[in-house]
Amino acid sequence: MSTDLKFSITTTVIVLTLIVCGALTAVLH
Repeated sequence: MSTDLKFSITTTVIVLTLIVCGALTAVLH
């Protein structure tokens, strides 16, 4: 697995996690 691909996947996962957390916070409040 190339470093670039691994970095891209990691970045995508982090971004998705932030979006989900933001959405949950918005719903709960």
